[in-house]
Amino acid sequence: MAVVGIDMGNFSTYIGVARAGGVEIIANEYSDRLTPTCVTFSQSNRSMGQSSKAMEVTNAKNTICNFKRLLGRKYQDSFAQKEKELNSYAIVEGNGGSVNIEVDYLNERKRFTPEQITGIMFTKIKQITDTELKTKAIDCVIGVPCFFTDAERRAMLDAAQIAGWNCLRLLNETTAVALCYGIYKGDLPEPTEKPRLVAFVDMGYTALQASVVAFNKGKLKMVATSFDTSLGGRDFDRLIMDTMRDEYQKRYKIDSYSSAKAKLRLKAECEKGKKLMSSNAQPIPIGLECFINEIDVNGKMTRAEFEELAKPLFDRIRTTLENLLKEAKVTPEELESIEIVGGSTRIPAIKQVVQDIFRKTPMTTMNADESVARGCTLMCAILSPTFKVKEFKIEDCQPYPITLSWQGGVNEDNEVEVFTRWNVIPSTKMLSFYKREPLTVEARYSYPNDIPFSESRIGQYTIEQIQPQPDGTPSKIKVKVRLNRNGIFDVTQAVLIETIEEPNAPTEEAMEATPAPEGTQNGTDQNPPSTTTTTQEPMDDTAEATTDAGSGDGQTGEKEKTGEEGTETKPQSATTAAPKKKKKEIDLPITPRVPGANKKEIDRLIEQEHEMIAQDKKEKERSDAKNAVEEYVYDMRGKLDSGPLEKYADDNIRQQLLNDLQKAEDWLYDEGVHQEKSVYVDRLKSLKDIGEPIRNRYNEAENRQNLMQDLMKSIQRIDEAIQTYSTKSSDKYSHIDQSEIEKANKILTEKQTWYDQTANQFTALKKHENPTVLCSQIKQQRDTLERECWAILNKPKPKVEPPKDEPPKQQAPQTNNQQEQQQQQAQNQPPPTSSSGNQQSTEQQSSMDFIILRGKNNSFGFTVVGDSPTFIGKVSENSSAAQCGLKSGDYIVKINGQNVSRAQQRTVSNLIKHVKHSITLDIHRYPSVPLNRDFFSLVSSTDTLSTEDSSTCSDLSIPYYNKNCLPLSSSSSNRQFVDLAQLGHYIEPKPFIRQTTINTGKSFYPITNSSMLAVKGSPTNTFV
Repeated sequence: MAVVGIDMGNFSTYIGVARAGGVEIIANEYSDRLTPTCVTFSQSNRSMGQSSKAMEVTNAKNTICNFKRLLGRKYQDSFAQKEKELNSYAIVEGNGGSVNIEVDYLNERKRFTPEQITGIMFTKIKQITDTELKTKAIDCVIGVPCFFTDAERRAMLDAAQIAGWNCLRLLNETTAVALCYGIYKGDLPEPTEKPRLVAFVDMGYTALQASVVAFNKGKLKMVATSFDTSLGGRDFDRLIMDTMRDEYQKRYKIDSYSSAKAKLRLKAECEKGKKLMSSNAQPIPIGLECFINEIDVNGKMTRAEFEELAKPLFDRIRTTLENLLKEAKVTPEELESIEIVGGSTRIPAIKQVVQDIFRKTPMTTMNADESVARGCTLMCAILSPTFKVKEFKIEDCQPYPITLSWQGGVNEDNEVEVFTRWNVIPSTKMLSFYKREPLTVEARYSYPNDIPFSESRIGQYTIEQIQPQPDGTPSKIKVKVRLNRNGIFDVTQAVLIETIEEPNAPTEEAMEATPAPEGTQNGTDQNPPSTTTTTQEPMDDTAEATTDAGSGDGQTGEKEKTGEEGTETKPQSATTAAPKKKKKEIDLPITPRVPGANKKEIDRLIEQEHEMIAQDKKEKERSDAKNAVEEYVYDMRGKLDSGPLEKYADDNIRQQLLNDLQKAEDWLYDEGVHQEKSVYVDRLKSLKDIGEPIRNRYNEAENRQNLMQDLMKSIQRIDEAIQTYSTKSSDKYSHIDQSEIEKANKILTEKQTWYDQTANQFTALKKHENPTVLCSQIKQQRDTLERECWAILNKPKPKVEPPKDEPPKQQAPQTNNQQEQQQQQAQNQPPPTSSSGNQQSTEQQSSMDFIILRGKNNSFGFTVVGDSPTFIGKVSENSSAAQCGLKSGDYIVKINGQNVSRAQQRTVSNLIKHVKHSITLDIHRYPSVPLNRDFFSLVSSTDTLSTEDSSTCSDLSIPYYNKNCLPLSSSSSNRQFVDLAQLGHYIEPKPFIRQTTINTGKSFYPITNSSMLAVKGSPTNTFV
């Protein structure tokens, strides 16, 4: 799911997306991250964004800008009237006093609402996003000014819905900037500590917004906001425009505002001059060529002159910032820092005003243009289940208090302020009423003069199907009102509390009547009381606790629950049992009357938008077809007339095509200006029927030579390979059968013949004639030759079977005494048996290689490989194993007294790791394998070594013996050294039992082979 944040300003739009690398502001089709907020209508289609801005001067009356300020407003609204004066398009009154924008579209005079125009811009944003993400974007978060009222917010949601967006949240621009700032800060105070206060000043194209935000780790809280809804960059542009208008009128006797085109040109030039004055102190020229009546105008303005003109605007900025400190109840000294964003804050004088008010140098660490879009994108990522974002709690606030009123008695309060200024959003409040008939409540802003909107009423809600209790008393009605996370007020639920007597409840005359609420006489509600209970909903929209606002003790009020409640007992006489009653909640229908379009109207606008999208697509295809004809005309004419295609066409055909191209050009600028797509397609086809054969002949001639050369190279390489086989100069192809070589030679001869014939044809071919053999055929011949011949020549040689293992070498001649000892030992030695008692050949056993390696400085390594403690394999000369005094037939029985026969590698490794000072190895060796006395000592014993207990080593299969062991002679004359050239795969009879101790030095280190563990140390002088 795509995560998108949208900052649609009055002047420009920025689109943010969340990706694996973070938040990114994407570019439009012009590779620009700034997309002008502009829509233009023409006789055939719509244009949005960059293309619309380019037509602002030439199609001024049908180019719509600043339409965001018209959302949700009435025609008589002061904002609408001001926009009518400032803009060139027609703003008229629509149905119900709404604002309509009138334009020429599809050769008709049509009207659109501001919501539709905004929806068109959202469509453009969706197209840019879908193109960039290569998927359909649906969910988004949209930034809105913090001063937007309920009607404006509803209108923005309607506009997004028209374009197919699912808006997860409308996020205040001040909150978006704060989120963009705080979520990346790693040095914020802990939640239990005093928060860090930061002020943000955002001055855009049409409005000024400022806020104070409290930051803690993982949390931000909007303390207060202040704003001027009609103070932005365009107001400074207007000052320069008015000054230049007066100057031009005095010097050139012309009125710059006399035409929309001249006014827009002057506006663009003054905006450019304002930007230059922000970075340059010298006088900036402001002039236009051929301005009005072919008159060139010139003027100048310095930064000092500009600042003098803008003093009233700077004073308004001071007032707004001072009001912010007052609302937030903070002093400049309590603020940690001041951050400024928005394009207009680049004016040096504005920075100075901010510094004067807050007594701190404003910081520009944030991106002045993209901060809102980035904050909205982060908010969308937080709300999206597809992204995991650092936990960050956002506590937004509502700048306008909201009052709820209803029809009541003469002496009864009939209104209550349900949401105060700076109330947290989202929030929920619960109100209770006692009524017999339908109830109508009206929500409005408490102070109409404080809101930038002509209508203070938010909406009217009628609660239907209210009936009195069975005894005629008024019913209790609970009404839940909510200020949702979009900042929109709504009555979300209304329930009737019905009291029902149980069927078996006694009805004695002694029972006292339930007293009616105050104001009820004879069963008639003369003055139904209204008590209000309020609850505040947490940010995560969980259930809220209810407290009775009317009671001074603050105890828990009535239980709120769906379904039945507990029984309620009424006062009664002492001699009669009390009747039992139950309370049941019944949902009541609510009929709202709020600003905005209903579902039926939204569906109609969505369908209309789809029709306009289809028209745009149709016009684009028609325009592309027309451009294709024009492009072909210019391209072919340039290549035929003294170009590369000139010699590849017959003179008559070439002249005919040139005439047709000229006629097509004349037709394009006359009758062919506005034709259907099919007409352009047919016209292009008629031209290509003549022109493409010429182009094809040229392309064939250009590629033919290289392809023929490639074919010849393939023929030569294969011929060389066949000659090598024939001359037997190499054994590379000696394994290939003669018949296979003859087959390859036959294919080669065929291709050689084809090549010679084709080359002769090309020699006689003229350039304007069509070739009989195409380049594709040449390539096919080469591919066939390569595939069939090399399949034979690249046949691999047969594998040679490796030689069988050689039998073990004969041992050196032994003395008569040694032979007698071995014979005696063989007579007394039992046959090898497994741990289960069955005879088993050692050669058939699985094996584990135990190798003792001797390294540098008399260090020793112990290596474990395989499954059984038998040395298997070949040790090469000069290897580590070839220096350790071991030979085929050796195997280790115990390590430090623990049996390791058929032990797993993990067991042996752990055993070695726990060695503290020394390691003792019990080794079996056959007498035919002499041992280096420097490493091992042979011992003789009469005890029979038995297998370890099953709890220690349960997988024992290698038998070992110790009877009649014959130690090697210790005399130097009989000392023999181990021959390490070979390690065989056999075990000889009559093994010896011997032990050696290695001092470990408490040091273990890994060897390069991952299966090795090394024990660092040297052998002791005394052997065990």
